[in-house]
Amino acid sequence: MPSWGRSDPPPNRSEEPGQRQMPIAFIIGVGSGIVSAALFASAAITPILLYLAPLPLGLAGLGWGASAVAIAGLVATLLIALVLGPDPAGAFALSAGMPITLFTYLALLSRPIAVQADGTKAGIEFYPPGRLLGWASILAGVLAAAMILYLGPDAETYKSEVGKLVDASALKQVDPEGKIFNAEVIARALPAAFAIIWLSVTLFNFWLAGVIVNASGHAMRPWPRLDRLDLPNAFFIVFTVALIGSFLPGLLGLMATGLSGALLFAYVLQGLAVLHAYTRGFAYRSLLLGGLYLGIVLIGWVAIAVAILGLAEPMLRLRERATLGGLPPGTE
Repeated sequence: MPSWGRSDPPPNRSEEPGQRQMPIAFIIGVGSGIVSAALFASAAITPILLYLAPLPLGLAGLGWGASAVAIAGLVATLLIALVLGPDPAGAFALSAGMPITLFTYLALLSRPIAVQADGTKAGIEFYPPGRLLGWASILAGVLAAAMILYLGPDAETYKSEVGKLVDASALKQVDPEGKIFNAEVIARALPAAFAIIWLSVTLFNFWLAGVIVNASGHAMRPWPRLDRLDLPNAFFIVFTVALIGSFLPGLLGLMATGLSGALLFAYVLQGLAVLHAYTRGFAYRSLLLGGLYLGIVLIGWVAIAVAILGLAEPMLRLRERATLGGLPPGTE
């Protein structure tokens, strides 16, 4: 089977997937980088803007190619370094600039589906969203590990630093005796929480960027069927190893907790994809799915149940059964 790479231009388009004319990509990249840096720097005034800082990078990448997003990430990092200093710039580069550039590169990879006798390609297959989600989850685990090491080179120092952060936060005022927000418990749960929050924020921005460029007609790849999201089986093995490793003491157990949390969230998304596909054609489908999303946010066991469904899908094949059962096909 052909390997992933840059493919020939689609019909009626002079550019290749992943690239557009360099002057336009440069201008878009610089502009997007300025906007992204402004959103990041405005977090002190309006904290919610911080969570939208990756969005301009995604727009540049999915609309104008890998060169544009690389330029945008570099410009934003340099501006943040000039205004806020090297530490915030490094945090932006690691949490937004480099990941969005990587996701764009992967999203725009493609390969021919088939080759005719005369050498012409019958179609193009783009990089599957499930694989991209898997690598994004691995990256979330790596960033969680970096966060742990930043707070402390060993488990005791890390827990001490987390305790100081808890004491300096509003949690101390809400729960002065630490009965609910216990520093020890928070220190153990923080890597998974960090990985899940980063992954959800980054994927939301990348998805929103895809929606916008697709609606504007600038998308450089067809919009994927997200209800067909399918994580490769290799990530199940990684999740199993990480979950077992999370019971280990010390830094290794903390790092494994971050990775297992990120992959658990990925399987929640796969479970949601299964439910979106399986409930197509159901009465009150929107109400059912809306209640499910609310339950995931508010009730932990609902998210766990959906993740178990995502983990079991390779064996259950519910989406395949739904198709064979005659549920009407369609897109989200």
